[in-house]
Amino acid sequence: MSLSSRCFIVFLHTAGLAVLCAQDAPKIDGLLPDSGGSGVPVVRTLAPVAGGAVAAMLAVPPKYADGILEVTGRGGSPNPKEWVLQAWNTEDPGTVHKLTVAGDQFLSDSLSVNIYAAERKEINIPMSAVGIDSGGVWEIARSYAAANGATLGQVDYLLTCHAKRTPPVWTAECRDAAGKTLGKLEILSTSGTVRNFSGFKKVPQ
Repeated sequence: MSLSSRCFIVFLHTAGLAVLCAQDAPKIDGLLPDSGGSGVPVVRTLAPVAGGAVAAMLAVPPKYADGILEVTGRGGSPNPKEWVLQAWNTEDPGTVHKLTVAGDQFLSDSLSVNIYAAERKEINIPMSAVGIDSGGVWEIARSYAAANGATLGQVDYLLTCHAKRTPPVWTAECRDAAGKTLGKLEILSTSGTVRNFSGFKKVPQ
């Protein structure tokens, strides 16, 4: 299946996900405001963005697509040079692999030595539950930095599920351009809700 076809399928899955209440987040490029039928202003992901985490998830071979356990990217501004994914092989469920993607180009595949991921091989990330891409996480992080008088320079991303039948969670470790730690955010990937944060004394208004 081509990347464009798979992007279209994910669009169909995610188009109806209402994400990120306007009172909690800034306007995000690439997202459109919508009431979601509830009267509460929200934004919706339109499609995977080149270089983003969702594009990386779509770039892996089909045998890994339904077995992605975690997605990490370091030094994103907003997106990192490479994404590293831990995924189990659905054609051989006993093995967990480390996959590397740059942009939407699949680069490498090797057996994973991530013991934590291997122990969680049944707690995969449902693609339909990723309503906020890394670009949206960046904008939320940037708003928190600005509220605290700082300028966001880079983000280390982690997307994972902590248990079965729970939504995936983004963890964003935020730094300024000099590498100084600003704070840490935990964001629900389905709604864009910031469920926990540390390091930031103020929240965006």
